[in-house]
Amino acid sequence: RTAAPAPSAADLEEEPYINFGASVTSKDPDDESDYDTLGIHYDDDPEQGGVLPDAERSVGVVSEITSPSHYIPLGQVCVPALPLSILNEEVPNMVGIENSDDDHRANARRNLQAGLEAQERGAFDSAAAIFSLGRKQLGRNGWEVDGETMLKLCSEGAHASYIIDDCNTANELIDEVIGRGISVEEKFRVYEVKMLIEQGYGNHDQAIELGFDVRRKLGMSTLCVLSVLVGYAKTCRALRNRTAEELASLPILTDEKIIMGQRMLELIEMSCFQVQPMMFPRISFLMVQTTLEHGINASSCDAFAGFGALLCGAFGKPRQGREMARAAELILEKPGMKRMTSRTRYICEGLIHHWTTPLRATLAPLLEGYQEGLQFGDGQSAGVNQCMHVAHRFHSGLSLCPDTLPEMIVQHVGLQNDSNNESGVTTKAGMFIQIVYLLVSKALMGTSSEENEVPAAFDDLLLRAKELSIQTVRGHVYTGQLELRVFFGDFKSALQLLIEAGNVSSGLFATFTGVRFTFLAALTYIKAAQSCDMRDRRRWRKKALKSLKLIRGWVKRGNVNIEHSLHLLEAEHAVAERKRSTYIEDRYKSAIETAKVNGFLQDQALSNELASLYFADQGDSDRRGGYMKQAIRCYSEWGAAAKVEQLTGET
Repeated sequence: RTAAPAPSAADLEEEPYINFGASVTSKDPDDESDYDTLGIHYDDDPEQGGVLPDAERSVGVVSEITSPSHYIPLGQVCVPALPLSILNEEVPNMVGIENSDDDHRANARRNLQAGLEAQERGAFDSAAAIFSLGRKQLGRNGWEVDGETMLKLCSEGAHASYIIDDCNTANELIDEVIGRGISVEEKFRVYEVKMLIEQGYGNHDQAIELGFDVRRKLGMSTLCVLSVLVGYAKTCRALRNRTAEELASLPILTDEKIIMGQRMLELIEMSCFQVQPMMFPRISFLMVQTTLEHGINASSCDAFAGFGALLCGAFGKPRQGREMARAAELILEKPGMKRMTSRTRYICEGLIHHWTTPLRATLAPLLEGYQEGLQFGDGQSAGVNQCMHVAHRFHSGLSLCPDTLPEMIVQHVGLQNDSNNESGVTTKAGMFIQIVYLLVSKALMGTSSEENEVPAAFDDLLLRAKELSIQTVRGHVYTGQLELRVFFGDFKSALQLLIEAGNVSSGLFATFTGVRFTFLAALTYIKAAQSCDMRDRRRWRKKALKSLKLIRGWVKRGNVNIEHSLHLLEAEHAVAERKRSTYIEDRYKSAIETAKVNGFLQDQALSNELASLYFADQGDSDRRGGYMKQAIRCYSEWGAAAKVEQLTGET
């Protein structure tokens, strides 16, 4: 046989190629040994053009023995490459593999840079492919040929593979780096990716343990044993009432070891919020104190925003919490901070701003945070933004009409597999929480295919939450179930659910869902006090008053999203205390009007319904009928067809 002719320019345009002269990819499925794309074994020493003594293992079935004069010149051996669109648009600096070791080293370094640039643009698929090519260019002895470049190619390749959900490749690269006899600082990038993978699998306890282990290897301190109150007081003293602008003007942190330690705390904080919420304050205090002592970096966004969430949710200081959120947002505007964009967004909008800002004002920023997470390769934060958007959307009283629910499913669930997004990120975080609100919406709309579909799905979610030890999912599941029992007027069953749930506050810390659960629980306790005997009445009244006091404090400090709920609770509490009818009706009217002004259509309906039931007990059929008519209208406008059917059937 003779050598194949070189492809023409027209051929190249039809099917893009890159010339190779060394091993690049693939494995023979029948052999555990590695081969390159030309079919040549790594351990063989081919002649120019890929010719070996054995014809079956040579290009074109030509061997040194059968046809020594018919070697294929190196430049005429062509292997299919990435599409021209990717080569031209996404990886313009990617280079092929040349012959010499010096060429291999130089090209591997250039492809490392090209991969980093692709990551910067959010082209994570391309980045993973380029990093893989760079590793192949260095070959099997890449660590000896150019250890520094090989380390970066493996570390960044692991990160890019994680982003595109290729966790098998990511874990192989992580193990390869961790197995090398190099320092913990050099291994840090893969430790970081390993923690992200553990979190993605739901192994939050393992992620926390790994994070503390890395900090110990870095020589960093672990958590102090001080109480939360002592840690809070110490952090407040260190802050010295500095403004957001003053905090954002702190010196930039340059100590690489401290930067790594802060990043570990940042990742630990993400996991402890899921499975060990009581650890969250201590992590936040340590991050803030380290920032004040050593300077700001990207992790400082998390430090100040996390502390702001504590100020709002635990210490009742929403104004100071907003100042911390503002500091995080100002730091985010500095160069090199954009990886924290999505995470800072969900902390500020999901845990801080709703305490003083209308709930609907958080919807657009949370959706932006979801999209930013996908753009910057932060799939976890994208998922949290996504599920918080779904929860806030439901709680804000937007319509549940048939035109809206499919839109919600497509927008907040379907986009996880958006084929137009090159990163291919599957934002799995928060999926269970999204399902909760889809189930609640389905039950209210009456679109369940089977009678037990929704209860069975809730049971399954609780089982999964228990298996994974995720307190947040458990909290949202119980809140969703409580919503349905309150809206359908089954307060006896709602009370049993509260007893079963126990304390869910740690899983709903600082969220509006936690605020909502407090209201629903208070209403359930008041209803129990209205209907039970004297001994149990004192028990439920005590619990109701505790929640009522908490809600009054939130409203007093500027929470506009719970004001109407407070009026409704005061009306129901007045019923339990047998106060004057005129006072009770005034409280109901305040609840209805405030819910209407603030856009909480579902609670406008609920307040009308409960007012109607009160006047029915009083024997006032005119008022009963008037309030019931408004309740049916509001429920219908909200889209709760099953509830409308229940009320119209009763009337």
